[in-house]
Amino acid sequence: MALTTGGIMAIPSYVETNRKKGRAPQYFLVRKKRINGRVKRVWSLYLGTAKTIENVYNKCKNCALIELKSFEYGRTAALMKVAEELNFVDIVNKHTNKKKINGLTVGEYMLLIILSRADKPLSKNGIDEWFDESFLILIWSFPHQLNTKNFTNHMEYLTDEVMQKIGDDLGKRLVELGVVPTKLYVDMSNVFTYIENGGEMPKKGRSKEKRYDKNIIGIGIATSDENVPIFHDSYPGNEHDSKVFGEIFIKIVDRLNKINVPCKGIVAVWDKGCNSKENIGMIKYSEMNIVGALKKDQVPELYDVPLEKYDYLYTNKKKYAVKGYRTKKVVFGQEFTIVLSYNEGSYKRQSETYEKRKAELSKELEKIKQSVERDGRGKKKSIKNALIAASNAVRNYESAFKYDCYVKDNKPLFEYSVDADGEKELRATFGKNPIFTDKHEWDSEKIVKTYTQKDFVEKDFMWLKNTILIPIKPIYLRDDDHIKVHIFLCVTGLIFYRYLMWKLKKQDEPLSDTTVIGELEKIRVGIIKKDDEKVQLKFEEMTLNQMRLFTNLELKDALRGVNF
Repeated sequence: MALTTGGIMAIPSYVETNRKKGRAPQYFLVRKKRINGRVKRVWSLYLGTAKTIENVYNKCKNCALIELKSFEYGRTAALMKVAEELNFVDIVNKHTNKKKINGLTVGEYMLLIILSRADKPLSKNGIDEWFDESFLILIWSFPHQLNTKNFTNHMEYLTDEVMQKIGDDLGKRLVELGVVPTKLYVDMSNVFTYIENGGEMPKKGRSKEKRYDKNIIGIGIATSDENVPIFHDSYPGNEHDSKVFGEIFIKIVDRLNKINVPCKGIVAVWDKGCNSKENIGMIKYSEMNIVGALKKDQVPELYDVPLEKYDYLYTNKKKYAVKGYRTKKVVFGQEFTIVLSYNEGSYKRQSETYEKRKAELSKELEKIKQSVERDGRGKKKSIKNALIAASNAVRNYESAFKYDCYVKDNKPLFEYSVDADGEKELRATFGKNPIFTDKHEWDSEKIVKTYTQKDFVEKDFMWLKNTILIPIKPIYLRDDDHIKVHIFLCVTGLIFYRYLMWKLKKQDEPLSDTTVIGELEKIRVGIIKKDDEKVQLKFEEMTLNQMRLFTNLELKDALRGVNF
């Protein structure tokens, strides 16, 4: 019967020596078995000479005596360094009244939430596992477990009033460190949630992410010209931006007063969705200046001005020319300087988007028509629902598409068409943006550039919605107060990141924001224990970029508390 591999390996092995004159003995590990009355070698492994065996043994011995575990270090250490510079933990503890007991303080709990969220969008219960796999386990020890109950219990210390005070003190600290706003970029957005039966915060509304089927939560942010947020607020998703803007602006003025930054002379920049006579009046009353955008129907005559009358202003980073037509006009009850900017790149992009959307809209309107005029069985759209669906479909392209729904001869009809004159009127608006300001002394280039820099805050929202950095989504909480704290901590994490980038910019760091984060993530630290020697910490080999960030941000400081 033939031997199987398992049968062969079950045979005891022993060492044979092969000696040849003039050569070092060679050693083999062999297995033999008696087959048909004769002993035969059925398996062998060449071991080498005595010297070879000794070298292999020594290597294996050294390997066996080394214990190694490595951790992500760079990003977490950088955020901890920023938290320390901003006195975050002390500020939180100052405004909360937890009794002194063994374990983490409220500030440390909140910092843990920020650090873990920056790594991945974890639930509060998942932070415990994350903590055990992070280098923080080397420097923090406490007698209790990290679980959802502990985190939510400590989040309850952060009432609306406490969060306001923490924000004020963080703002004061930023000003002390040199982050003093001269411009404020204010914007409103929202995030969709999977919360179905929540409190007052998650509500149906106009989702900026086109998730009209989900409840949303509104967020307003004010970012300084140094690209560091100084204020934020969260509100129910069904409230309109222009209404909430007024309420938020009052809180922004209060924040500036608390951090000893005069409102007079600050330029407030915001999008057209927040425009109203009341909001403009409020900003003027605060003695701030204004740079904003107008809606098309507020200055329709400007779109008829031929491009030949525009002045060249500058070439943007994408190598497209930006032009402007300057005039003055009374809007919102007072006179403003208006620059109708024209961006060649925006014109091309909007034209391409329209051509693609035009075909899609025709299909959507045709589906509405078929639903309204359906014969036989099947649910038909009512006239009211058809008009609502058509209005939603052609949003932003109303002038180019005409539609109507009515009853004729007891039969509902839906008609639509592309209006040639309306389409021409629409195309005349592509690439153009009417920007208004009370800074009459500014030249047109400065006015346009100041408005377009509001990309700061738009990028902030992108970071808050993106899993790469400090994502608000998904929200694993249902209680309104907990949701507010969750958003507060996410925005605070954004402040940490933005302050970090501000510091690097002052040091002439050439890497982009996202590249910096990517390089920090690759910086790792390992624990090495060899035989009975003392445990050592070793950083993995770094690139030149990583070494520069490590040095400039003083990341080694995060391990000061390690004591083996």
